[in-house]
Amino acid sequence: MKKKTHKTEQPGKKEPDFGSRPFSTLKGFQAEPARRAEPEKKAAPPPPPVSEPDDATLFLRAVSDAKPLAPRAAASVSPKHDAPRSAPAPAVDEGDQREFLAALSKLKLDVSFREGVPASGGMLRPLPVNRLRELKKGTIRIVRELDLHGLTREEAVQALERFVATAYRQGEKALLIITGKGNNSAGEPVLQGAVVGWLREKGKGMVAEFAPAPRDMGGSGALVVFLKRPDQKDG
Repeated sequence: MKKKTHKTEQPGKKEPDFGSRPFSTLKGFQAEPARRAEPEKKAAPPPPPVSEPDDATLFLRAVSDAKPLAPRAAASVSPKHDAPRSAPAPAVDEGDQREFLAALSKLKLDVSFREGVPASGGMLRPLPVNRLRELKKGTIRIVRELDLHGLTREEAVQALERFVATAYRQGEKALLIITGKGNNSAGEPVLQGAVVGWLREKGKGMVAEFAPAPRDMGGSGALVVFLKRPDQKDG
């Protein structure tokens, strides 16, 4: 007689589950409720086209802030009397004027005021600028010159008188007198003052005009003397 075999079950041990459960992983999953479709927003209508203002409208806008001016009193106009017109003055060359003024500024004259009208011959007139130009261009040439360096005042005046008289008799037109400073000048152009005084007084019968020499001829340390013609009368 065979013995029955009993299977001994171990407590806590479960037998493996070989069943197929495909939706077991979806346990606890809840489907989201379907969203409600939002109504579509209507697009705003386009703005109406703006018409360009015409010229009249633009003008009215520009003058809208303008304020009327107060009326001005009419100015009284007095009738003008036609004044007699004087003859136009002759045009003066600016170069000639500057050269003439520069020559006068360099010349130091011993001026003394006297009452009455000067004797015939009068004082020497200023040197015309055109003669200085002729001298620079070579139209008028200086052949003779007198150097007074080293002479006293009296010796210089005597030498000047002989020199001018000889050139005048020989018909010379221009002379150059180099003055410099005298021995007793004490730093002042005494010789030049003595020469100018003689040319204005004793030599006025032979001398037409004189002025400081151009720079290349000695400048303020020399004088250019223009002589009269032997047949020229004073006055």
